Amino acid sequence: MNLEILKDYMDQAVPANNMTGVDCIIYQDHKEIFRHAAGYGNMETKTPIQPNSLFNIYSATKVITCVAALQLLERGKFLLDDPLYKYLPEFENMLVKYGTFSIVPAKNKIRIVDLFAMTSGISYEKESPSFQQLIAEKGTNFNSRDFMKAHAKEPLLHEPGEGWTYGYSHDVLSVLIEAIEGVTFEEYLKKNIFEPLGMTNASFYLSEANKALITPQYGYSQKGEIERWPDDCLGRAGDHHESGGGGLVMSAEDYILFADALACGGVGATGARIISNRTLDLMATNRLKGKALEDYYKLGVSPGNGYGLGVGVVIDSKEAMTLVPTGAFTWGGLGGVQNLIDRENRLSFYVSQHLIASPKHLIGRPMLSILYSNL
Repeated sequence: MNLEILKDYMDQAVPANNMTGVDCIIYQDHKEIFRHAAGYGNMETKTPIQPNSLFNIYSATKVITCVAALQLLERGKFLLDDPLYKYLPEFENMLVKYGTFSIVPAKNKIRIVDLFAMTSGISYEKESPSFQQLIAEKGTNFNSRDFMKAHAKEPLLHEPGEGWTYGYSHDVLSVLIEAIEGVTFEEYLKKNIFEPLGMTNASFYLSEANKALITPQYGYSQKGEIERWPDDCLGRAGDHHESGGGGLVMSAEDYILFADALACGGVGATGARIISNRTLDLMATNRLKGKALEDYYKLGVSPGNGYGLGVGVVIDSKEAMTLVPTGAFTWGGLGGVQNLIDRENRLSFYVSQHLIASPKHLIGRPMLSILYSNL
């Protein structure tokens, strides 16, 4: 396999698209087959990304959260069609907002599967009256359950199960895990995913020692300009709780161990099984149809793709016009993180970046085309 062309492409495309540093690592069957960093981790000093550099991974956290929750499904702790209020009573009597002025009681109950599939109707609104009241009462001294209780007071954007809304559904999943297991989400992840796979620096928090490893963070403007973001925007995606939707910090070397385990049927390079291949089949099956699928396509997703239990899935590679095989799944993050899990080829692909609103689509799809044409 010759992936020198991928290295050459990264070296050319990253500066051509005015991007900061990009670190790509690819595993196949528990072995690293490619690693290359292009651009700069620190734009001011022109310092390359170091192999052990840490990044906010933002929404790439969601894949880890969904796997963690699916572990509880495997242990019989809940069923996917269970109503959410069975475990989190604050979500029993929800309201639905129609247009600007109409708010009515929801006809459907939120099911746990609606959290995975983002069909719950829960929004990403952080300026809501209930959240502002939480801030007024507790300042920054609140936990994940407090955060979710505030959002449970706000109306849903559509009937549960009848649309697709990118929102705090996976944050609610992390609170569900805490409610069932009686431990913090961080404690659960360490015991059941991070430690078994050897992910030594993955966390919602940065130790003093690890602060020196965090890659500077930048923002990408609509004009294609780059600006430095504050150095204190670290961990938990800027929130005050352990955000299952976007709060983890880790290196590419950490995340690829998780992605590799999924690509290899749920078994990591350490030999630890974190999830079954049958459960991954369920995770990688499109859950959307009708209006929900139409809503998903409004993100700019092309036909031939769908959304499963917390991941984007390729449901027909020919219709999607991609070399990535049908059945592969993915989800990235706001800071430019990209990943791909391909169980057919036991292949995992991960890209770290620290550029908010990065035009990652300009390089991600070509990188995958180069990869798959050289397998």
